[in-house]
Amino acid sequence: MISTTDLTIANIIAHDKGIPGLVLTFYCENCGGRLFRVIDSKEKMGSRNEDVIIEKTFFLKCQRCGSEQCEHTLTIVPSWSGPCIDRDALPIWEGE
Repeated sequence: MISTTDLTIANIIAHDKGIPGLVLTFYCENCGGRLFRVIDSKEKMGSRNEDVIIEKTFFLKCQRCGSEQCEHTLTIVPSWSGPCIDRDALPIWEGE
């Protein structure tokens, strides 16, 4: 079972803005290493049917062997949640 601490860290990573250089623990399929450095990240945010959609892509580098990988997250804030979000200020979500 995932602890609340792990969930909190995952939420911080998924929604924080200044993360390049942060070291994360994953499992490298190439060498078995567990530390990755965030090289870069990009974010796309929009509104669709009053739901807010946040898409983030993380570019990671294994600190043991140097292999790189990409992780993708998609967060959906339903229309009934997050009343303080100005949905009208967001662009219309256009999925790829």
